[in-house]
Amino acid sequence: MRHNWLLRLMVAVLLATLVGACEPPLIVELASAAERIPSPAFVIREPSQPGDSPRYDSISVMDVDGTHMWSIRALPPRTGPFPAHLNYGVLPYGFEELQPARLLTRGRTYHIAVAGEARGGLRYRVNNDGTVSEAK
Repeated sequence: MRHNWLLRLMVAVLLATLVGACEPPLIVELASAAERIPSPAFVIREPSQPGDSPRYDSISVMDVDGTHMWSIRALPPRTGPFPAHLNYGVLPYGFEELQPARLLTRGRTYHIAVAGEARGGLRYRVNNDGTVSEAK
């Protein structure tokens, strides 16, 4: 009897984990191959919502060393629509700034994380000439 209860508990935990892991992804990309500092542009897409705006309510940019570079979140009631195009350091309508944007530095690598009903991110590098490219 105890064995059946333990087996049921393990199955329930496994199912809860799998259902929780079904969060839809957001695709975050540089808006073009010509992006430069001080304000590179990004495109945010949600493949599970074709034609609709992506579902997110917070964006955070960090240096790979963990330094917070910029952080914003949607103002309540956080219902969207949220922009699919974003420039670093430019506050979109309906958002508040939690961490003012710091200057991006040449030769450094950063990570932009976008989160909400869906989530995604991108690692990018500011090259020595000021251009921005996806980090490999």
